[in-house]
Amino acid sequence: MRLLLLFLDEPTPGQVMRNIAQSASPDAAARSYRAMVRVLLRQLSGLEDCHLRICFAPDEAHDSIRFWILPEIIDRPDIHLDPAKIDFVPQGPGPRATQLHHAFSSAFEQGYEKIAAIGCDCIELSSRWIHAAFSQLNDRYHAVLGPTPGNGCHLLALRRHHPSLFETIPWGQPAILPAILQTAALADLPLYQLPPLIDIHTEADFNKALLGPLGPPLRKAMKALAEDGH
Repeated sequence: MRLLLLFLDEPTPGQVMRNIAQSASPDAAARSYRAMVRVLLRQLSGLEDCHLRICFAPDEAHDSIRFWILPEIIDRPDIHLDPAKIDFVPQGPGPRATQLHHAFSSAFEQGYEKIAAIGCDCIELSSRWIHAAFSQLNDRYHAVLGPTPGNGCHLLALRRHHPSLFETIPWGQPAILPAILQTAALADLPLYQLPPLIDIHTEADFNKALLGPLGPPLRKAMKALAEDGH
């Protein structure tokens, strides 16, 4: 059994995309966040033989997240994901490392054999990339990383739980790739790296994405969300 963990925050103005909110309005930053999630869900269409788990924050936002994500999946003709293969769990307290540790540990205890975790800041991720990560989890590699050009990490996939990856690495911070590689080497953990993909953290990153191959669907999402009052 395979599982994709997607970490999302409730798109409350002022609480998401704060780097963008510094130069644009909090409402515009929240709209940008919603648009990125819509494009990412579109990118994940075609995910096969894989359960999708939305890990949300804050923990009390269960209904809000469900009422946001499920209509995106059910009502939009360009998003092809099976709602029956999706569940929602809170991220829980603590820093991102603690949340990842808990999410992976719980999922392995539930019987999942291959697990990948992503956020929504890398909209270039697609179902093909997720399948590629899972395919590399084999007798040779026990972990797969998706790096970013700035030495960050947009994806982590494991075939068994490795607590050492969450004990000292400051997950959720930029430029953590060297720390991951060092920890993996010390733990003698065979690790495979996918080709790097660009992630979005600043207004400059977002504007660059608007000019890239996913610019048209991102602009379309921004326009539609503005028309809907988001």
